[in-house]
Amino acid sequence: MDFILKYWIEFLFTLLTTGVIYVFKQYLGLKQGMISLLRNEIIRVCEKCTNDGYCVNYMKENVKEMYEAYSKLGGNGMVTIAVQALYKLPSSKYGEKR
Repeated sequence: MDFILKYWIEFLFTLLTTGVIYVFKQYLGLKQGMISLLRNEIIRVCEKCTNDGYCVNYMKENVKEMYEAYSKLGGNGMVTIAVQALYKLPSSKYGEKR
């Protein structure tokens, strides 16, 4: 009985700790990957709309939601200026009615 208590509990505790560390590293990797994907997509949309000279309202709403998720995940403010510039763009090309 002493053998079981001495070695098996220690083994199980080590196994449990290793599992928790593995899951935590996976979580951090997924979080960083999601931040990178959101940042890339926000910048892509901002560049496209800036080049076009306008941004439709549904795209502005989509970027707003992506930016909120990006911020909640801990993304830095690097894309803030691009998002603010996107919000200032008109909703349609000049001369077109939507």
